[in-house]
Amino acid sequence: MPEPNSFPSKNPPKPLPSGKKSIHSIWFYPLLACFILLLLLAARKIDSYDVGFHLKGGQWICEHFSWPQKDTYTYTQSDRDYLDSNGLYQVLLYSFYAVFGYSSLTLLNIAVIFVFFILLWFLLRQTSAPQWGKCLVLLASIFLMERRFIVRPEIFSWLYFITTLNILESRRKQTQNLLFLLPLIQWLWVNTEGLFMLGWVAMAAYWLSGRIHEKRFDPILTRYFFSSLAVDILNPYGFKGLMFPFTLWTRLQASSLYKQNIVEFYSPWHMLTTQNLHFDSHLYIFLFFAFSILSSLLMILTFRQRKFHELFLFGVFLLLACAAVRNIPLFVPIAAPLLLAGLADEKIKSRFAWLENRKMALGLTLLIGLLGMRVATNAYYASDRRMDRIGLGLDTEELPVGAASFLSQNQLNGRLLNDLDSGGWLDWQAPQPTFIDGRLEVPEDAFYQQYRESFQPGGLFPLLIRYQPQLVVINYNASRIWMEQLMHFSDWRLIYLDSYSAIYAHEGYALQCAPLNFESILENQDITPELDNAIYQQIDQMPPQPFQTWIQGFYHLQNYPMGLLNLGLFSMKYDQYMEARLLFLKGLKEAGGGYEEIYFNLAVANFHLGNLDLGRLCLQDTLQLDPSNSSAIQMLNNLNR
Repeated sequence: MPEPNSFPSKNPPKPLPSGKKSIHSIWFYPLLACFILLLLLAARKIDSYDVGFHLKGGQWICEHFSWPQKDTYTYTQSDRDYLDSNGLYQVLLYSFYAVFGYSSLTLLNIAVIFVFFILLWFLLRQTSAPQWGKCLVLLASIFLMERRFIVRPEIFSWLYFITTLNILESRRKQTQNLLFLLPLIQWLWVNTEGLFMLGWVAMAAYWLSGRIHEKRFDPILTRYFFSSLAVDILNPYGFKGLMFPFTLWTRLQASSLYKQNIVEFYSPWHMLTTQNLHFDSHLYIFLFFAFSILSSLLMILTFRQRKFHELFLFGVFLLLACAAVRNIPLFVPIAAPLLLAGLADEKIKSRFAWLENRKMALGLTLLIGLLGMRVATNAYYASDRRMDRIGLGLDTEELPVGAASFLSQNQLNGRLLNDLDSGGWLDWQAPQPTFIDGRLEVPEDAFYQQYRESFQPGGLFPLLIRYQPQLVVINYNASRIWMEQLMHFSDWRLIYLDSYSAIYAHEGYALQCAPLNFESILENQDITPELDNAIYQQIDQMPPQPFQTWIQGFYHLQNYPMGLLNLGLFSMKYDQYMEARLLFLKGLKEAGGGYEEIYFNLAVANFHLGNLDLGRLCLQDTLQLDPSNSSAIQMLNNLNR
């Protein structure tokens, strides 16, 4: 049985006026719209590079009835100790896949994200902030976090963390006492994801807050706190598993190779000062700074009303979010309630009382509805050139699914060299061990440094000499420097190409696989060659219509043809400009115009083919969509001289 509180709260919650309680109030509609938008944003196809090694891990655990101790996925790190901190998550993921298929993984992700935001809403609604504030903060929280709505174990950390916060907050306010659940949550957490120490931080903050404000010792919370610490040792790796979060923390240090090279480890400040940020495609970065500044200001203005745990947790999680953009979602359940607590101040609330009205509620509902329509048509992603797409199951254009199938079907199980992006899926589906994958806790720093150096000009050759691979599999869009080196090695030939992957075979290996013929790419895409005049007429009849394209994004499914663009750019690297032009033309048709880079790539291909008139037309179309495109302006000026 749950035990009673050890001391009464000095600040019991004030009952809301009965009119505010009604679920049928006008503010129910923007709230409902927020959750519908949330479901649409969470329902995206799986394009996470890591999903493959998570499925492989779940399969291995289920087959061996134990957790792995050594790395069995790669041949380069097979002597390294492997601490699998995601075992429980991987078993769950693999079980869903084995019973229901890949689509169920998306549905599982949606369910966890949805429950997280339900629990976040429970925290938000406990404040006496105005309804417009609660809805706006919930909407901002969704957009702050949606970049990380990916099939990864970190979403379970979000769930465990916000559940812990709800339990601690509800007990503090004496609405219910569920402290007995904390040890169970910690046991699940330590076996699911490596951020379980955040639960310790939350419990310690509330314990100290009670000690400071109530001036009394809380034996019950103390008991459950230490019980939670104790159960964390019940993981397959014992004390090593308990210390794993410190390994993760090293990845956030400025000296870490991973922090220097992997975007999700970048600091938001680093991105703001060194990256070419655009408001639309980097909305979450700007929202983070707005969220941080506004909540900090409101906390200062209402400082006397704030409790120790609020100040402490805000500082800790702001620090974590500033250390790496991947931690921004962890900051949201701390900052969002605090921001609303500031808005609940009577002086501040009275200044913005004019927002609490029917027009504001209906206007916000309409805005959220329009955003949801653009998400449902993929326009929200395509307009930002993002690879995310609404749907269930795998996004085969963003994973090396075809490459892994090609290896298996042709029994190509020779030694493999692959890039990091491809490694996770190849762990799962390739017939041989991989070179590297996304488990950054596995490789030693010297090996990872060696891998990074291969992306310098001429850097791939030492890697080929050292490891003597017979096959190279790459995401050629992300590993362009590898591709540019391989195309000049006479002892390597291209044997496979799709919208994501390229496979190269060493001389004397896979002789049954002939060198790739670029004409076969057109055949696979059902593209037939066309004369210049016919192409000119087609492009002339598809003038850029940015406003019409934007309007269509509210009701017509949008297709940003990244796969065709990848194939076209790859073809141009191999001086196959005719094939590239036809691939870009098909992409233009599928996109219905609207994207300046397609017109620009068409212009470049046509200039290489000697068709200046067609190239000029494409440049003019480029500038209609992007008048500031300096490359297009310079090329047109050169033509007009």
